[in-house]
Amino acid sequence: MINLWDIIGSIKINLNIISNNYKNMSKLIITNEKIVIPKGANLNNQIDKEKLKEQFFNQDYENLKLLELIEPINYLQEEVTLLYPGCGIDIFSPLIYLEKLLPNVKKANLIFVDTMSCLGIIKTIIDNVNITFSEEKNKSITFYWNKLLINLKFKESDIHDLIEQLNYDIYFERAFRIMKEQLPNYEHLVYKQLNNYGILISDSGFKSQELKKIKVPQELSAYKEMIIGTKEK
Repeated sequence: MINLWDIIGSIKINLNIISNNYKNMSKLIITNEKIVIPKGANLNNQIDKEKLKEQFFNQDYENLKLLELIEPINYLQEEVTLLYPGCGIDIFSPLIYLEKLLPNVKKANLIFVDTMSCLGIIKTIIDNVNITFSEEKNKSITFYWNKLLINLKFKESDIHDLIEQLNYDIYFERAFRIMKEQLPNYEHLVYKQLNNYGILISDSGFKSQELKKIKVPQELSAYKEMIIGTKEK
C-alpha cells in the first residue's frame, strides 16, 4: 500500500535535490542519441574525463570523491553480475562504484532494467567519452571501463516481472525509492535473489535485510540513507 505522506516526503526531497542541482550545475545535461558504429572493445581507450564530468550534475560528481573514503571490498570473484533496475541512461555511476569499491574484479556483466530501452543513448554517451564497444544483435554491448571488461545487457521490462528470474552478485540502486514502494515485498525479493556473499548498494531502504553493513558517507544518498552491505549467508 502506498503511504501518501511518504510520497509527499519523497517529493519534497526530490524538489530539494532539483533545487540543489540547479544551484550547482553550470549547464543542462542534454544528450541527443546518434547512430554509433561498433568499433570493438578496446582496452587502451583513453576516457575523456571532461566529457565524463559533463554527464553529472556538479554536486553529484563531487560526491563521487567520497567513495575514496570507503575501504575497498576484498571480493574473491574476478567476474561479477550486477543488476541495476530503473537505470535510465545512468551508465557511469555503477562503473565508478565497481572500480572504486571492487578493485579485484576483472569482468562485470551488467543487467540494466527499465520500462523504456535506453541502450541507444547509452551507446551515444560512452562514445562521447571515447569508449568504443562491440555489439551483439542490438541487445548487448561489450567495452572496457579502464581495465574492467564490461558486458551490458539491457532489458526493457518492469523489474517486478523479472526479479524472481534473476540472480546477481551485486545489486545497485539509485533514485528508485518511490517506484519500489509500489512493488509488494520488493526489497525482500531483491535480497532473496542476491547471491550469497553478494553486495547490495542502494541510496535508500533495505533496513530490515540481514546485511553486514559497511560504513559509508551518507552524502552519497540524496535521502541520506546510503547503504552498502554484504549478504553473509
